[in-house]
Amino acid sequence: MNFYKVLFPIAVKDGFIYSSDVEIEIGSRVLVPFRGKHKIGVVWDKASESRQYEIKPVLDVPDKKPVIDTELKKTVEFIARYYLTFIGLVLKSALPKRIFEVYSAIDLTEENSTFLNFSREHNLNQEQQYVYHNINQNEFGVNLIFGVTGSGKTEVYMRVMEDVLKKGKKCVVLVPEIVLTPQYIDVFSKRFSSDILSIVHSRLTPKKRFENWLNFKKGKTRILIGTRSAVFSDFENIGVVVVDEENDESYKQENEPRYNAKDVAIFRAKQHNIPVILCSATPTLESYHKAANGKFKLFRLKNRIKNIPLPSVDIVETNKSDFLPDYTIEKIEDTLKQKKTVAILVNRRGFSNYLVCADCGYLFVCPNCSVSLTYHKKSNDLKCHWCEASYDIPSVCPKCGSADIMNRGVGSQQVEEMLKRTFPKHDIERFDRDSVLTKKEFERIVGKLQEGKIDILIGTQMLSKGHDISKIGLVVVASLEELFGVPDFRAREKALSLVIQTAGRSGRAEPGSVIVQTVSKESELIRYIKTHNYEDFLKEELKNRMLLRYPPFKRVIRIIVESTNQNRSQETADKIARLIKDELDILGPAKCPVYKLRNKYRYHILVKTSEILKATGLIDKKVREFKEKVHFDVDPISFF
Repeated sequence: MNFYKVLFPIAVKDGFIYSSDVEIEIGSRVLVPFRGKHKIGVVWDKASESRQYEIKPVLDVPDKKPVIDTELKKTVEFIARYYLTFIGLVLKSALPKRIFEVYSAIDLTEENSTFLNFSREHNLNQEQQYVYHNINQNEFGVNLIFGVTGSGKTEVYMRVMEDVLKKGKKCVVLVPEIVLTPQYIDVFSKRFSSDILSIVHSRLTPKKRFENWLNFKKGKTRILIGTRSAVFSDFENIGVVVVDEENDESYKQENEPRYNAKDVAIFRAKQHNIPVILCSATPTLESYHKAANGKFKLFRLKNRIKNIPLPSVDIVETNKSDFLPDYTIEKIEDTLKQKKTVAILVNRRGFSNYLVCADCGYLFVCPNCSVSLTYHKKSNDLKCHWCEASYDIPSVCPKCGSADIMNRGVGSQQVEEMLKRTFPKHDIERFDRDSVLTKKEFERIVGKLQEGKIDILIGTQMLSKGHDISKIGLVVVASLEELFGVPDFRAREKALSLVIQTAGRSGRAEPGSVIVQTVSKESELIRYIKTHNYEDFLKEELKNRMLLRYPPFKRVIRIIVESTNQNRSQETADKIARLIKDELDILGPAKCPVYKLRNKYRYHILVKTSEILKATGLIDKKVREFKEKVHFDVDPISFF
């Protein structure tokens, strides 16, 4: 009799023991009885017989080959250990949902796709040739391509991909956002043919996602393009992994399991001895520091393709009553007369940021979260952008009974309305998470942009996400201060990255311009914005981080305690702090910036360490058994 540990895609730290008359290969799917039902799990390890409970038998082994190989198994175990999360939830992320729903056999027999003809539109310039020829394709290494917007980073890594495909190998390309995938599909289809592409992201149906995963695993398709979950795809016979827009926060998952796809990609590539290519016009400080110190290989692309100049930058002072001053309006008019598109970055969705009573100052906040509700004029309601709850607008103030309720702050809906009044004859669209809820709506807006049918595009941070729209002639950053007024040591880095990335949408085909509106021209970020000199900022910011002992000089672990009982949440956080403070360098406990979220009160403790694995091991030993809801965020990106 053989005994095996079987793992399920649920929040468990370990597998369950089952027996079998036959040998089963590790990583295979099995059908077993579980909690009164039949359930598909994955054989994770051999086990010793246990007398603590009745061992049930494996009912079936449906497939001829394992769905998880040794390397992916090692990766799943590493993620669970490193990120202090449940191994069952990592398994859930690592495999398509239908793997655990289909009881019949899955054919994993390898197939060979037909060979390809590549269609090149551009020759590499001297800078690009240097990068291409100096990326070692024969061994593991992390290559950071630090190039200004429009410098041809994509063309460089596509040349590497050509070489990989000619050798009969496959490629994985990670992209930051679902909304970008149609653009990548278009670019890669023209270059390599859509027949060899597989796409993976969360908006696909479970059936389609499974089909795409399977086609790539079997070799029927040779290029996989996907958001962060694509990092768990089959890496057997992979020749290169690309992480495009490597600075993007969306590579870090913000709920369990809280892994960073960029770091997982590097970990897996090392096991397979293949190169990783990171690309960005504004790389993270951590990646830049590793490249500057020789851990990564640093390549710079300082010029745009065809030597088109970077857009000129005007700094315009504004006040709260003058959201779009005369100078900005005049520049918009001039750009429209030239038949070019204007893109306007607004940092907030909705019509206004909040509602307030004019008589007593009562602020309308979400009853579930300690954040103000945002007024949405189109739906005529108040929304919480954290828990997504919606509420009717009260006719009177609940505190004093006054009917004098005002909206304050400016959101993307209000800017859209304002511009439609100012430019009634022009086509104006809004590009944010409220306006592109569906794939169809996103494709409609991007299609209009590419065809040159949108005159003014108003958007939130989605505007910065790598869109290559040649007709944009002017970018307006509506309020610089709103971008970095958050409690986060990365606030300046994130703000400047967003501005430079958004500014880079301007003048891709011919010279363009940028307007940055600010309440004070004395802002220390302005000199970097005007010169597009992100590297000088990184060098200066490294000095600040060193003084404060923040990443990349120290690693951070965030311990978050949640409870529907306010006192219990604080008491638990205090207990945890007392348990670890003598062995670890901690800050807190303190209230989270969003103190109440989805009706739970939240405290957090920040751990700074130079020995991350030692710290996570100690936390795992001392903290994870708390009955209260405790979350861990290793290498956090957000501190809300």
